[in-house]
Amino acid sequence: MRSLLANRMVWLWVAIWVATRALMVAEVGFWSDAGPKLQDVNNYAVWANQLASEHAIPTGEAWQYPPGAAFLMLLPRLGFGTYGESFVALMLLTDLVGLGLLALLGRRSGGNFTGVWVWLLGLPLLGALPLLRFDLVPAVLAIGALVAIHRRPNLFGALAGVGAAIKAWPIVLLFGEWDRRRLLRSALAAAAAITVVFVAAAVAFGDPLGFLGEQGNRGLQEEAVATMPWQLRELVTGAGPAREIRYGAWEITGSTAQTVADLLEWAMLTALAAAATWWSFRARAIRGGRDDLAEAAVSLDFVFAVVLLLVVTSRVLSTQYMVWLLALAAVVLTAGTGRLARPAWLVVGATILTTSVFGSAENSLVRNLALLAATVDASLRMVSLLRAKCSYADKTIHTSL
Repeated sequence: MRSLLANRMVWLWVAIWVATRALMVAEVGFWSDAGPKLQDVNNYAVWANQLASEHAIPTGEAWQYPPGAAFLMLLPRLGFGTYGESFVALMLLTDLVGLGLLALLGRRSGGNFTGVWVWLLGLPLLGALPLLRFDLVPAVLAIGALVAIHRRPNLFGALAGVGAAIKAWPIVLLFGEWDRRRLLRSALAAAAAITVVFVAAAVAFGDPLGFLGEQGNRGLQEEAVATMPWQLRELVTGAGPAREIRYGAWEITGSTAQTVADLLEWAMLTALAAAATWWSFRARAIRGGRDDLAEAAVSLDFVFAVVLLLVVTSRVLSTQYMVWLLALAAVVLTAGTGRLARPAWLVVGATILTTSVFGSAENSLVRNLALLAATVDASLRMVSLLRAKCSYADKTIHTSL
């Protein structure tokens, strides 16, 4: 602890964190005469009151979250001040934990703290949004899980499971574990964590699975990567797409948009199948003697590539999704291999554009192109990595013969 406090870099990080987060809190408006602009936190407060008074998970199209989100939304009721103040304080604490985890990962990686700087300076690029959504929590749980990957399978799985019980995407972190025994332990820990949350929600609030129907009925959100043709048409003709608010977001309407949304479901399943195939070939190559593929850095890169694939094939791309991608980009840049540095920096660039996406077809198009380019680049690099190692292994076998 004494050496930590004597580290000037740590004090610099703390100073920058305090300064940038103060600006984010100021943007919320707690200190303005007009009062805070809490955005979705107002909805969380209403849902928290309903959860506490009616002991039931909210119904309707706006609720699309696993039941772990219900417990998370109740936490600010236990804090100081108003619900909004407690929620922002909880997100600030979560943010600080994420910074500490990235610093720990950087120390393990030989003093590479690029991800720490990305986290410090990248989150404020989203303005106050990270403090007004609960996506920071599963993102930091994902960082924690990736710090523990291969070292502590039970902790890795449990963190991934808790994250998935709040917002489903962290379950794909399990793709990062290649060893079957460790994967079994991790999967059991994840299943146990999810089961505990779901059973507790069933006892406390009733049906914990209602969110599945609402998620399945969503259409093509106007921010999704697949809406680039509509954005390009708007740039050329000046005519925006027909749209309406559904499930709390603007969705493009029409038969073409619905067809694209249906195709995206298959595209996402294809992406998951491709990820499973890559995982299988990697595990086989490692058992064949390719120890360099067993490194944790490969797992971190692979998870980042998988989440990118799922985001670009999703019918929905809410602004807060960038919090997930920024967290994983910070992890990849901290791992220090440089293999997916370019996709990671493309994500940082896309983050810069994200807050100006609304109402701008041009910014939306550039942001989505950056995400698509990052995904293609990351995918090709992971495939070439596996092929190169497999080719090398084949060459070694033939030489020995």
